[in-house]
Order: sequence, then structure tokens, then C-alpha cells
Amino acid sequence: MIFLLLSVVFSSVTVSFFKVFEMKKVDTFQAIIVNYFTCTIIGSFYAENALWTRAVWNSEWIYLALVLGLLFIVIFYCIALTAQKISISASMVAAKLSVVVPVLMAWLLYNEPLNALKIIGIMVSMIAVFFISRKEQVDGKNIGRLWFLPVLVFLGSGSIDTLLNYTEEHFIPPFSADDIVTAAFFFAFISGILLLFLMKLKLNSKAILWGFLLGIPNYFSMYFLIKTLGVFPASFIFPINNIGIVALSTLIALLAFKEHLSKQNIFGLSLAILAILLISFS
Repeated sequence: MIFLLLSVVFSSVTVSFFKVFEMKKVDTFQAIIVNYFTCTIIGSFYAENALWTRAVWNSEWIYLALVLGLLFIVIFYCIALTAQKISISASMVAAKLSVVVPVLMAWLLYNEPLNALKIIGIMVSMIAVFFISRKEQVDGKNIGRLWFLPVLVFLGSGSIDTLLNYTEEHFIPPFSADDIVTAAFFFAFISGILLLFLMKLKLNSKAILWGFLLGIPNYFSMYFLIKTLGVFPASFIFPINNIGIVALSTLIALLAFKEHLSKQNIFGLSLAILAILLISFS
């Protein structure tokens, strides 16, 4: 269980970095790019097959890793914006309720049954995202127009989970999860660098420093989750992991960053936890 606890802690610390970026005026997108370079380097120490080997580049999953890399950098940036512009709680609820998406995809693509509890859980999750994202003003400015950010996080994180589930079912083994995730981190980094080149921007030193620091908890949040899944079944781990991250990240937001939760936000948090339980244990 220590791996599960560490996964929750590192995940919560990761999203908290985005509030620090806002306070320190760090270029968030640039820091995210550097973060994936850090993740690639750390992952290379744990991967069974080195990233540059023919076995990796000739693998059937390499194109999936490319798509995952693109999703990683786009959705991670959306999570950052949601945490900065709305709240840490909204970003984590939207990300962790994304378990709905692979459930729906399994129903649509593989004809897996949807029982009454799952359907109720899906409906409750939609309501939860709405209420946790309700924060009309920040510094006197109306932010109702930013409702699409948690929606993008919700859909994007769910797409990532769906691809990871597909990869796990079809390619692990013979390859390890560390191999595939490290390749995805590498593609996320390369995608970010190409975007900077197209925008004719250069990495600044502040973003490099903070991006390097961000990459450490970001990598280990996934590393310890994978380690936990190797010991306990996913149906037991995911609800505890998701609820733990939502609860701890909210606590950090309240204590460290003085974020305010309205009664509607608290109601949304309660619904989110209920939805996770309904979907995971049904």
C-alpha cells in the first residue's frame, strides 16, 4: 500500500506545481515540455528496453506511444490551465472522473455490459464536473467562459486512459509498461519542442529549472501507480487512487494556496467521490 500512497502524494504535488508556476510567473507550457524531458531520462533508467533500440522502434505499439505523447502534452497543459484559472480541485476532479470514458468506450467497442450502477455513476460524474467547476469570478473577472477547460481535461484524460488500457491488454507483456510510457514521454517532449520551433520561441532558464523539478513527481506518480497495479487488482486500486488524489489535492489547495470552495464546489466534490465509487465497484 506504500506504493499507492506515494502515487497519490506525487500526483497531488504535481498538480500543485501549476499554482506555484502562476505565482512565480513561470511559462507553464515551456515548463511542461522540459518536464517530459525529465520524465524520459528517469524512465530510461527503469525501462527494460532502451528507447533507442530497434526492438522499441520496430514495435507495433510505437504509433500508439506517439499518439499518447501528443495527448500527454496537450491534456497536461489543459490540466495546468484549469488549476490556474479555475481551481486545483476542478482540474483533478475532471481528470479523475475520466474513468467514465474508457467505460463507455468498452461498451461501444467491445460490447461490455453497462449495469444500472455504472449508468448512474456516469450521470453523477457529469453533474459533479459541472458543480466543481462553478467559480464565477477570480479577481473580479468572470471566468464562466472557461467551462470548456475541465471538459477537455475530462475527455482528454479519458482518451489517455482508454489508450493505456488498450496498450496494457495487447502489448504488456512482452514489453513492460515502463518501455511504453517512456516512449510516450519522449514523443511528448519532441512534440513540445516542435511547437516551440514553429512558434519561434526559445526555452527560458526559469522554465527549464521548474520543468525539471515538475518532471520528478510527474514521473513517479505514474511509476508508483504501475507498481501498485502489479500487486493489487485495478478495480481495487483505481477508486482509492482517484479519490485519494482528489481529496489530497483539494486539501493542499485549501491550506497552501488558500483556494475557496463554495457550497456548490463541495457538493461537486461529494458527487465526484460517489461517481468514482459507483463506476469502479459496480
